[in-house]
Amino acid sequence: MAAKDIFQSINEMDSAGIQKIVDRLEFRGNDPSFIQMRDAYLAHLQLEPNARVLEIGCGTGVVLRALAQREGFGGTLVGSDFSDVLIGVARRLAAEDNVGDRIDFRVGDSHGLEDPDDHYDAVIAHTLISHVVDPAAVISQAARVARPGGKIVFFDGDYASLVFGAGDAKTNGEMVDGILAAIVANPHVMRQLPALLQRAGLAIDGFLPHVLAEAGDASFFSSMAESYVPIAVKAGIIADDKAANWLAGQRAATERANFFGSCNFYSFIARKPG
Repeated sequence: MAAKDIFQSINEMDSAGIQKIVDRLEFRGNDPSFIQMRDAYLAHLQLEPNARVLEIGCGTGVVLRALAQREGFGGTLVGSDFSDVLIGVARRLAAEDNVGDRIDFRVGDSHGLEDPDDHYDAVIAHTLISHVVDPAAVISQAARVARPGGKIVFFDGDYASLVFGAGDAKTNGEMVDGILAAIVANPHVMRQLPALLQRAGLAIDGFLPHVLAEAGDASFFSSMAESYVPIAVKAGIIADDKAANWLAGQRAATERANFFGSCNFYSFIARKPG
């Protein structure tokens, strides 16, 4: 099943589709498990109070808003994203959180950053690398703009590990394949990251593995299914009736408290030599 990653074509989506993505990014960014994983890699960065930080593929700006609100941090924050629509949302949400003057949001392609060499103390790629056309090129660009001795975080899902457990195993596998075909261009990329970082001349400074799982009740994974299955249907990847039946089954599993969903997430903290 060929990848048709929605984040690569978001600028061509209609307003309803984009709103589904915005809602999912904000829901996910405020999920307690996601906050815990984010805070773990931010702690590993050990940012100085005046650090210069770039987030590539910043989406709606969840990570940068959290940094801007961090006690004792007064550094420079820059967010770049391929989608002008998401950048507009990021600016609006930052203003609503009273940190709009703290973050410089820009439209830009992570495959070809316009920033100068050796410019940032830290570069963050939060759930970006699984969606890009060329992961090696994005890693190379992140390495270029980081200062010698600076750190680069690649946090993402190992989406090849995504599973739904309630109901028929064969149908669950087919639905997961359909979801991934719609939203993830590189489901195995986190397993390839040690080699990709090495080729870019980066050293692994830290590795933080996480399992995000829900059993019985569902929140994170039900939101994932409800957000992305309709997009896969619209793209012609999953049949409408099959999607409707499967979603109904996952809702029923939650109501019966026998839902199961799981996915591994990893944070790679790389260091630029110097």
